[in-house]
Amino acid sequence: MIGMAPIARARGSLSSARHRVVPQRWRMAPDLSNDAVRTLQRELSLTRPFARLLVRRGLGQAADASAFLDLRLDSLHDPLTLPDMPLAVERTLKAVRRKEKVVLFGDYDVDGIGATALMTRYFRMLGLPVEPMVPERERGGYGLSAEALSRIRAAKPDLLIALDNGISAHEPLAALAADGVDCIVIDHHHVGAGGLPKALAVIDPKRPDSAYPFGELCGAGLAFKFAWALSVGFSNNRKVSPEFRAFLLDALALAALGTVADVVPLVGENRILAAHGLKALARTTCAGLAALQEVAGIEGLPSAADVGFRLGPRINAAGRCSEACEALDLLLTDDAVRAKALAQRLDGLNRERQNIEQRILAQARQEALALMGRSDAPPVLVLSGPDWPVGVIGIVASRLVEEFYRPTVLVAATGGGMGRGSGRSIPGFHLAEALEETQAHLTSFGGHAAAAGFELPLASLPGFRAAFEETARRRLDSKDLVPSLDLEETVALQDVDSSFCRELARLEPCGAGNPAPLLAVLGVQVAGDVRLTRDEKHVQMFVRQEGAVRRAVGFGMGGQFNALCDLARTGVMDLAFRPQLGSFRGETEVELHLKAFRSGGPAQAGTVSAAGA
Repeated sequence: MIGMAPIARARGSLSSARHRVVPQRWRMAPDLSNDAVRTLQRELSLTRPFARLLVRRGLGQAADASAFLDLRLDSLHDPLTLPDMPLAVERTLKAVRRKEKVVLFGDYDVDGIGATALMTRYFRMLGLPVEPMVPERERGGYGLSAEALSRIRAAKPDLLIALDNGISAHEPLAALAADGVDCIVIDHHHVGAGGLPKALAVIDPKRPDSAYPFGELCGAGLAFKFAWALSVGFSNNRKVSPEFRAFLLDALALAALGTVADVVPLVGENRILAAHGLKALARTTCAGLAALQEVAGIEGLPSAADVGFRLGPRINAAGRCSEACEALDLLLTDDAVRAKALAQRLDGLNRERQNIEQRILAQARQEALALMGRSDAPPVLVLSGPDWPVGVIGIVASRLVEEFYRPTVLVAATGGGMGRGSGRSIPGFHLAEALEETQAHLTSFGGHAAAAGFELPLASLPGFRAAFEETARRRLDSKDLVPSLDLEETVALQDVDSSFCRELARLEPCGAGNPAPLLAVLGVQVAGDVRLTRDEKHVQMFVRQEGAVRRAVGFGMGGQFNALCDLARTGVMDLAFRPQLGSFRGETEVELHLKAFRSGGPAQAGTVSAAGA
């Protein structure tokens, strides 16, 4: 347990905690059918709270709930039903048999690097000398840029396979086709207004004409499907040979890496790939993945959080602070000594990235505070700095959205009077649509509702800022700028026991599209003192309700210690939390990991429609 010092009184020193918008709207989930909950609880022998969660997530039928919880590999869809997959397999089999020159071109993020590593390892297993390439963020930027096209042409391939990119690369792919290069695009991004690019095969489940039953696979997930389809072709049988089966089971680790890190919804096939891929990570034969887990301090079975917060950032650090090919080299080496050195290199780059991020965050935060302090504070934040590295501005934008709850755009100078921007948004404000409204000030832009990027002449920045703020004023009102806390279920404290926590673990892997449940307990009292860690970062207390007592820990909530103490002295409170099984004084016990709290009582509890079902 982290060291705690009991403190019964508030400390004035904590008033310097950074500005953060505390959730002001608690949104309780609507009521449920008691009959549906009782039926599912009986048929699958579940606790009542867990049955309620499953029903709330649209899994009220026993067959649907079982399929979601069981995570069977044989539930994956046939890869040959992906659009153009048979064409891609036929052409690639020919390339392997003829020993043709093949170039694999990926992306510089975890998904793209993972997809490229997966297919490179596959072709090397077959004895085909492929040449893997990934773009460099600072030079050519994303995708098949002019710089990338030059590199590919220099390699003189017979076949190009674009992984996690290419769906919008019309001109580069047409140029390669004119050169006599056959091109296969394996991408998961949306098809643009220009339609499909000129390529021999375009494997994308988001194609308008796709009949594939699941449209949310990432680049690494599609690479896994491609390797599977090729294995069927080589085996000349739906049941692949043992050599290919062993490869595919190991390759699930790379598929999971991209699936979790690219934040695609962890439902359907993605959930199966992630769950089995995390197990494959624990037993991986890839020296680089093993070394990376060691430097990241991961022991035993990795979680989705381990991939998202430990492995992913270290791989991404290469593309943000150095060259993405270093991360690719790590995932391709079979030399344990070299793998350890490369993993340590990425670990160092990640620390460098964190230091740079903190410096830029401090600068951007001061600029944001000045804007928020104005009487006419804008509904969006557009911030810029002359020496901000392009590789970290998206991360910093995310941090500022968390703190100020405003759509936030950061712009970095890239040389030649040009700047590159990266933005993150809040629910209700579609970032890409807002950029489209201000495109007169931009040279290029792209993205989606929650995240987007663009380029512009720095001389156009003032005009863009004014236009972007005006767009936001039209699209947002004051209630949109107040964050809400969406609570999935209201529970009694006595129901939050070890059995319930073990059931919740069956929802893993959790992430986008399948979040860890955020629960509410209403009307609890603090038993004893509220405690504060010696570094004043975290709080701990015991809470009780009708005879049940649980330990509650608020990680990162030290800045709210004063308010928590005041509330503990004056009466009951409501807690928003996620339950976990933890260890306290050598014993396994249930912990409530706090996310928020408020004054509670009968009046509050009476407004919760979900209670009592």
